[in-house]
Amino acid sequence: MDFSIRAISLAESVPFDARTPVRGLLGKEIQFYSRITLSITLPSIPEAFASLPDPERLLTALDGWTRVYDYPRGEDKIRHVLAPAEGQDPDGEILVYRLDLLQPVRRKPGPRPPVAILGGAVMTYDACAKWLIDLSYSEARAHSHTKGTVLVRPNVPKPPPIRIGWVGAETMEGVVMPVRLHSVGAVFGAEIMHVGPRSFAHVKRRLAGFPALDAVALCTGSASYITTSVAPANISPDSVSLFRGTRLTDIEDELIAFIERTTATLEDASKHQVVDESAELLRVMLRLMISHSKIGPVNHCTRETLLRCVRARRLNVPAADRILDQHCEGFQDTKTSEKLFLWKDHNDGRQYFLNPKKIEHIKALIAAASG
Repeated sequence: MDFSIRAISLAESVPFDARTPVRGLLGKEIQFYSRITLSITLPSIPEAFASLPDPERLLTALDGWTRVYDYPRGEDKIRHVLAPAEGQDPDGEILVYRLDLLQPVRRKPGPRPPVAILGGAVMTYDACAKWLIDLSYSEARAHSHTKGTVLVRPNVPKPPPIRIGWVGAETMEGVVMPVRLHSVGAVFGAEIMHVGPRSFAHVKRRLAGFPALDAVALCTGSASYITTSVAPANISPDSVSLFRGTRLTDIEDELIAFIERTTATLEDASKHQVVDESAELLRVMLRLMISHSKIGPVNHCTRETLLRCVRARRLNVPAADRILDQHCEGFQDTKTSEKLFLWKDHNDGRQYFLNPKKIEHIKALIAAASG
């Protein structure tokens, strides 16, 4: 199943002011399609939507969904619908809307019963990531013979995962760490290999046996004989981290920060960006400008504001910075530019806007993301 928070954040977001009245959805059939089709019928009474904390806001996820997680609960099905959304501040942190649904089993003969709305949430990026880790972990531990499925929209390319060797206990606070590490990696784009701290020589040998490690995380607690010297010689000292946390939540926070820091370092050091990733970063910036009508020299924003939508999604800001430079130039009244972005100098620095002559081309580029 696809749990990548980064891929979710790349999808087109629901506008922060979008609302869907409950009365327009009573008894309505909704279809989610991505290679396969999942259908639901919504309840026909308004009271059934009462478990949603902000129904008119969260129900926009039914149209703007980017992930549908579907897995068994006994004979029935649990379905989670996720949709990225803009925050109340149009330039602020991305949010994720979540709907939790129970699809009762069909009793033949007869129509499929409507879903029960169990609840929902408006999650920050970090809260969504933690929720995805918990979902991935619980699914991996369920040992169900019937595998869950996930519908993905759009199918955006993901960069190859970074590879981290993690040295630590087999279990922590009752949590099976190899499984939990796999879940954290699935969400944050990392392949994490677990090594138990049996001895210095054992750990060093195991880490050396993993091909192409990018970093090493040491969570050894009282095993003081495990030092940073166990890391393979080809790994930079800056890519070896000694975790200080003692509680599982603190250690996971350290690990997530370590993954994001390592990812940013590797991306910043890369000389050539993957073409598909560059196209997605360009679309993210173009969507921001289109959605906030930053078109022409009168409607503009700063470079920092433009890149903030990339930073809010924990995407590759250095790459986006370079892509912006590739697609922009200074505005001149006497020249027809072929660039997508233009800028003018103001007292508070350069102000950027979309080239009004390229709007149709820009809309085509944005539409290609969902094709």
